[in-house]
Amino acid sequence: MGQDKGLMLFKNKPMVCNILDKVDNQMDEVLLVLRNDKQKQEYRKILNHIYSVDNTSFNLKFLKDEIESQGPLSGIYTGLSHMESDYALVIPCDSPFISTYFIEKVYNVYENSKENYDALIPFWGVKNNHHFEPLHGIYHKRSKKTIYFQLLKGKKDVKSLVKKLNTIFVEVSKLDPSLKSFKNFNRPEDVSKI
Repeated sequence: MGQDKGLMLFKNKPMVCNILDKVDNQMDEVLLVLRNDKQKQEYRKILNHIYSVDNTSFNLKFLKDEIESQGPLSGIYTGLSHMESDYALVIPCDSPFISTYFIEKVYNVYENSKENYDALIPFWGVKNNHHFEPLHGIYHKRSKKTIYFQLLKGKKDVKSLVKKLNTIFVEVSKLDPSLKSFKNFNRPEDVSKI
């Protein structure tokens, strides 16, 4: 992208705000994990200004990666290490079409599963093809130990983590029939087309 995706303007506000607006009134706590102190301070300044005006109801906490330069896996580890809940929904900052339906459905499926899973991961088509959406999944707090050892070994790939956890895979269309919750932006032109 050439810039911070979460702060790119989308619908006249930073892209991350489109996600935060969806989780407002649905989450007990919201942890925004950022890569370093500089990014953390920038987000805090911008979002505190926006949400002090709007007076949102969620408890927003700003964190920085505990293990820097390890990508999203480090972000998941940091979030799990600082949350009060037993499990969390991970959402990337570049998926502004996350729907409240998806949020409710993914939690409902996880909470009503008969087995005590470490993770719930959406997948496309045949799960043996490993086309997962690990950054739209639920992770139980106990999985942070496995994540930590992955990071110690220099393994940053979230998909390889999913294979090590006791994971329930759910087809994406069962969590969001419109599939819009899984749309993300990877190039500036993706944003300008909307």
